[in-house]
Amino acid sequence: MIRKLRLLSWSVGLMLLTALSAHSFIVGQDKSPLKLIQKIPMPNVKGRLDHFGVDLEGRRLFVAALGEGQNTVEVIDLKMGKRVFSIPGQSKPQGVFYSPDFKKLFVANGDDGTCKIFAGDTFKLIDNLPIGTDADHVGYDPASKYLYVGFGDAKSGGLAIIDTRSNKHITDINTDARPGGIKIEKSTPQTYVTLAGATKLGVVDLKKRQQVKTWPTGVQSNVALALDEDHHRLFDGIRDPAKLIVFDAESGKQVSQVEGVSGIDDLWYDASHKRVYASGGRGFEVGFVYVYDQKDADHYELIGKVPTAPGAGTSLWSPQLNRLYVGAPSNGKEDAAILVFEPQP
Repeated sequence: MIRKLRLLSWSVGLMLLTALSAHSFIVGQDKSPLKLIQKIPMPNVKGRLDHFGVDLEGRRLFVAALGEGQNTVEVIDLKMGKRVFSIPGQSKPQGVFYSPDFKKLFVANGDDGTCKIFAGDTFKLIDNLPIGTDADHVGYDPASKYLYVGFGDAKSGGLAIIDTRSNKHITDINTDARPGGIKIEKSTPQTYVTLAGATKLGVVDLKKRQQVKTWPTGVQSNVALALDEDHHRLFDGIRDPAKLIVFDAESGKQVSQVEGVSGIDDLWYDASHKRVYASGGRGFEVGFVYVYDQKDADHYELIGKVPTAPGAGTSLWSPQLNRLYVGAPSNGKEDAAILVFEPQP
């Protein structure tokens, strides 16, 4: 009986959220730019959800669940549409990366300042590397097979370099503050980062292994970055005041500003649809994904405010799967869930 009621609750919740998506704020078009196609429940997962990793070949999603008393990484089977495993023993898990080459899962943990490495099949702990204070965001360079883990605070920080082949912590790149939103450019050695508490972004040269320049933003709460390499544009998601700033990634000059989503946590560029997705909702009763249409390299239009769930800030865009995954934390009325959206023409 309880199982039937729970299934009924999920079905009703999905129908309600689908209805909300249909009534999202839309400008200049007849339907929402994102369609909710699935809701994957995560029963008994409490508290805030942080960043995701994805195993494309195995169709698995890894979700950092860092709520008090939770401290797990949740494993979602995307083919089956359900949570299949929970990896315990975390210490405020934040950044997550799955290595398809070496079948290993890397998790940056903030409380104990480590990067924990797990076997991709059994999820047994392989190694536990000391990184530094508040290990958080991660960025991966497929050419070198190096994983970069941001750590530090508002006074100083760095990018820890981890060789995903050997599981060795090679060295650190010093930055002005804890780096986040790590976006690695494929065509140049440049990597772009937010700097905790700073009114600027940082530019890091991975070959020189040093921060080489900064770009002023005028605000402290630079939270998330996205990169359009074809047009050399860097997107900066700002939490307070909520806005999106677009930079010329070659000159560092600001070329555009548009309204931003409240409580932003993640930001993505969708090259195939020429759109930007900004997910936000941390600390708010309703979460949204703001969808921006790229008219050209310097002009962007907000075309949709798609409702998600209370506190739903983090997300992951997979161009290979053509899906946007949004983490909806438990809220007292519903269990935690992964909301799966498909872009619409």
